[in-house]
Amino acid sequence: MSTNRRARSGYSGRVAGWIAIGLIFCTFPQGKAEAQESGKHIVTVAKSTRDFTRKGEGDVIELADGRLLLVYMEFSGDGSDFAKTRLAAQESSDGGLTWGRHRVITETAPGDVNVYSPNLIAAKDGGILLIFIRQHRPGSLTNHVWKSADGGRTFSPMTEFVRGRDFALCNATVKRLASGRLLLPASPPVAGKPAETGPYAAAMLYSDDDGRTWRVSESRIELPKRGAMEPHVEQTATGRVLMVMRNQLGRLYLSESDDDGATWSPARPSGLTSPESCPELTRIPGTSDLLMIWNHSYDPKFKSHYGKRSPLTAAISKDNGKTWQHLRDIETDPKRAFSNPGCRFTKKGKAILNYWTCEYLPNWAMQDVIDLRVAVVDKSWFYGGSGTPGAR
Repeated sequence: MSTNRRARSGYSGRVAGWIAIGLIFCTFPQGKAEAQESGKHIVTVAKSTRDFTRKGEGDVIELADGRLLLVYMEFSGDGSDFAKTRLAAQESSDGGLTWGRHRVITETAPGDVNVYSPNLIAAKDGGILLIFIRQHRPGSLTNHVWKSADGGRTFSPMTEFVRGRDFALCNATVKRLASGRLLLPASPPVAGKPAETGPYAAAMLYSDDDGRTWRVSESRIELPKRGAMEPHVEQTATGRVLMVMRNQLGRLYLSESDDDGATWSPARPSGLTSPESCPELTRIPGTSDLLMIWNHSYDPKFKSHYGKRSPLTAAISKDNGKTWQHLRDIETDPKRAFSNPGCRFTKKGKAILNYWTCEYLPNWAMQDVIDLRVAVVDKSWFYGGSGTPGAR
């Protein structure tokens, strides 16, 4: 299972603005705490329902008044990666502990497969950019930018880019560099290979005019087996940009750019053991420390994805990604999968981490009955772990 069709799914994109939704507010049960400890609170924001069996793959932004806006995916039908989807939103006015004001932002366009991978980031003029994909058919996607000028109440289409091509995104990956450039990691199939099966390469989309137009990096990062998938990026304290990518090689792989994402170094293995699952990379505010969130496991004989997507673990690098320490598990239930984390920090230094979770079936296959969770974590909590990486 994957947020993109790296396992068996697809994205979409046609008709930027086939529907410019005026958001309709409705009642919705607020999330309640699943678990908490000092410095960490876990909340289930959106539970699976009969009509929408899978809730997940989201992004969070802090609004000007301190409220949090979460945009995520709701899958209909059987909840598979090919099911019709919609992008929905909820808000929190207490720092992520409870959520409500559910509304729909956009649906799958007629004739398309689905709509996928929300990304949120502040525009330079104070607005909010929402970046996502519409998948027309496997191998044909269009990336969209919509914009809100009213604090996320409504979004209107702004631009389309790489129309009808296959630059698939993951949720919560867009970043703004110190130069102002927007980076949007993508993973198209290797040239000449099928979109449904890959292998895939890591590439970069970037914008120097606040999302109005986009260019594609000439660099492509390729790895063995199914390749380099679901890349995430962060700028280090030295100004270089670090990329981490999902793969099938048993460790997270890293690449670096010293020209704001235009070109990239060959990928190298990190010291972090990992199954084939999506990692998150960000920087802890007020420090030069990098934060990695990923599944710290690996078993090439496991039912799927080269190991369980459990535990969900955090680690810190104080040397721009060369080594990692302070390993600490966020969720540990071995009977559940925890996947596709996206982490944003608030002005007060709280990490708002969204990810999906499901139970493994008795045969250890994952199912498409999925809930969306948010972990609200003090940044000091991440430093409470000890030790360095090792295989599990």
